[in-house]
Amino acid sequence: MEDQVAVIGTAEALLLLVLWVVPAVVLFFLIYWAVRLGIRHEGRRVPSLHKRVTAEREAQRREWAEREARRNAEAPDEL
Repeated sequence: MEDQVAVIGTAEALLLLVLWVVPAVVLFFLIYWAVRLGIRHEGRRVPSLHKRVTAEREAQRREWAEREARRNAEAPDEL
């Protein structure tokens, strides 16, 4: 029975490593890099929440200032 036990030698282990483990690790890092690059690209394309809120507030301030300027131009002096 002990004669039938397969003992993996150094050459076979190295071959197994080269044929299966190395390509699996390379494929994992390739997928990881592609996903990370995609997320980074998406982050650059879409403005952050802070930038969007700041831009919206600035637009509201400009609109308010224009409205106040029109109201002050139309209203007579009350003093």
